[in-house]
Amino acid sequence: MNFTATVLGTGVAALVLVAKLQAAPEPGASLGAPLLGPGVVTVDPTIVGSVRPSDAKPSAMRLIDLRSGESCKILGGQPSSGAFEPAPLLPDCSSSQISRVSQWRAESDGTLEMADTHGETVMRFMPGDGVLYESVYPSDALVTIVPARG
Repeated sequence: MNFTATVLGTGVAALVLVAKLQAAPEPGASLGAPLLGPGVVTVDPTIVGSVRPSDAKPSAMRLIDLRSGESCKILGGQPSSGAFEPAPLLPDCSSSQISRVSQWRAESDGTLEMADTHGETVMRFMPGDGVLYESVYPSDALVTIVPARG
């Protein structure tokens, strides 16, 4: 008799639970409210100081040549828009095709241009999908720029 009562009670409870899950939530109620009843604790959406803002600029960037596997680091964030400014390349860039770069600038269309000492464009990058930038000039270059630690 106890076994039958337990099974029957469990079955009824399961039916009530399934009925609650299939019912539309009441207007203004959180998703957990129909199941758990009043006084449900919800997640606080407040962003605290320990959460880094998504628009924060990286302290350094890493250029990765996808053909050779070489990489090198540029200190600092992105250059300002307008005139060329010195590119803060680290010594590990001396063996890559980036070694000719001595200055860089950001364009108003979002592109990043790197030039040699005479102002001749060595590489041009466009904002990337999943990376900061992807090379578009020269056409045979396969270089990406990703955030790096400073």
